[in-house]
Amino acid sequence: LALTIASLSNLKLRGLMAIPTATDDVQLQQQEFSQLKQLFDQLKQQYPSVDTLSMGMSGDMDIAIANGSTMVRIGSAFFGER
Repeated sequence: LALTIASLSNLKLRGLMAIPTATDDVQLQQQEFSQLKQLFDQLKQQYPSVDTLSMGMSGDMDIAIANGSTMVRIGSAFFGER
């Protein structure tokens, strides 16, 4: 997918975005965020324009940030649960 995006002149690959498994298992969240960080680092080596690792939400943002997240989604921290 990254190779295809790189070949399109009107698109610029900026990074990856992911949501971990919906669980309270901190170890599983840590593992998933760590894996995504590894993929991000590999992608960044091939494509210098990659600068965004969007992962984590209000409930797991500390783990996400510790694993290199550059963008978190924190809507429920501001607005409360739906």
